[in-house]
Amino acid sequence: MTLRTGHGNGKGVPRIEVLPLDEQPAIIPDEAEPLNRRQDGTIADSATAKALGAKGGLARVARARLASALGIGELADSCEFKPYRAMADEFVKYHLQNLAAQCGGDIGAGPSSIVASAGLQLAASRFLGDKAAQSGDPKLFHQMSVLANDSRQNLLAAMELGIREAAARKAARAPVNPLDAWMAATPVDEPKK
Repeated sequence: MTLRTGHGNGKGVPRIEVLPLDEQPAIIPDEAEPLNRRQDGTIADSATAKALGAKGGLARVARARLASALGIGELADSCEFKPYRAMADEFVKYHLQNLAAQCGGDIGAGPSSIVASAGLQLAASRFLGDKAAQSGDPKLFHQMSVLANDSRQNLLAAMELGIREAAARKAARAPVNPLDAWMAATPVDEPKK
């Protein structure tokens, strides 16, 4: 968050704003022990296999906590929104799989949360669209459109954040060539003319 001076009708009035995505602070990579891999990328030892297994278990627990924190519980069979919610759950699962394929095979909690919100917005949009079609109420059509646009924006934000996280993970995993590190740290004298 940052404090900015307002513009337009609020000119000169300070405003607290969330930083736009392109002004967010740089991602700090995880400083956990590096995982041992062979040249072909396969797991090199049992300690690495155990660490990766633990990460998978922690990811499952985090997904369960995320669902619980979002208030995503079971809906009664009589709830009109239930089929839309089921559609949202399928959409989120499908979209996260596609997003993971674009982001190095893994999606963090931030993008996952954004996609979950986008799925619920999309479901609510479809629900309101059906209600609007039945009643002909233009306000419901407008609300449907707003929710659909919000869903689209969240999906774009999740993709951007997922790609940034993937780039940070890739940079953190990149092997360091000692010669390259030494060359980068050692000043080179310019040849005299």
